[in-house]
Amino acid sequence: MLPLLPVDQEPELKETLGQGSWLTLEKLYYKDNKQVKRTWERVIRKSNRQHQDNAFSSSLALDAVDIHAILLTPEPELLLVIQYRPAIEKYCIEFPSGLIDQGEDPLDAAIREFQEETGYKVNKENTTIQLHKTPVSYEPGLTNSCCYVAQITLYDDQHQEQQQLEPDEWSLQTIRFPLKNLLTHLLDVERAHDGQLIIDSRVHAYASGIMAHDQFLGLKQKHITVN
Repeated sequence: MLPLLPVDQEPELKETLGQGSWLTLEKLYYKDNKQVKRTWERVIRKSNRQHQDNAFSSSLALDAVDIHAILLTPEPELLLVIQYRPAIEKYCIEFPSGLIDQGEDPLDAAIREFQEETGYKVNKENTTIQLHKTPVSYEPGLTNSCCYVAQITLYDDQHQEQQQLEPDEWSLQTIRFPLKNLLTHLLDVERAHDGQLIIDSRVHAYASGIMAHDQFLGLKQKHITVN
């Protein structure tokens, strides 16, 4: 059953509240479905790419790509990265990700960012890659920034070459987790770092999805007790 959505609420006015080197803070003035005047503040990335698909609003900024990478080792593993995030003053476990350059194909951006951040080379012999072209919102209560999602499967645990990192990626390192009991492994690593490490919400949702599948959609159904 599809949800019932009101008519698209386009802002009547956009006011710039402030600007930094990379971000702009805007205040939006709009009316809700009952014509009540409302306001909202949002952050816009300055160098964002506007989405070109007419099926989606031009207000979306599809400016990045996240990469879900699976290594088909004897026990399949998820390849993630850890890096220091000044905004939260902590290290974060995340999917490999990066901005799409102006005029760059999103699939090419996914391959480039994956190779730069992880050191793993993507080629036809050992890799399959799929790009989901429907936009995914990062934080809809805060920003209009959206991303593509690419799925990469490496069919062998090939030699990992040196990462090609930007100066501000000084802290970025790769980490591998077994897909089996993924959420447990993530939480164990988080706890071991005594508050200095946090799991990105998208990674947590991915791991929770695997756990939910195992609990509710597995071939052997189990009786689940929720406390």
